Amino acid sequence: MDGIGKDLMARVARAGVGKQVESAMTLEYAQQALDTVFAADARHVRPQYIKNGTLTVSCDSAAFAQTLKTQESAILALLNEKMPARARVERIRYLL
Repeated sequence: MDGIGKDLMARVARAGVGKQVESAMTLEYAQQALDTVFAADARHVRPQYIKNGTLTVSCDSAAFAQTLKTQESAILALLNEKMPARARVERIRYLL
């Protein structure tokens, strides 16, 4: 990480909002992973929140939820390659 990035992370840590920033980054990375796996249909699945290593994703239909479950390992691999070890996502939960 360059000097600016290190300085920014230090300021975030001092401000006490590190967990919130990490959660927001996780949701952004999750959307990128979903965009990659679902391609043109990505608008039908949206990451909502992360809690205790579980990413909750809303799905427009049961068909998209089923696809989400069958592609869970691919999505987790894409997502976790960008995440630090302490913030790994272990599973995906869906909402209809």
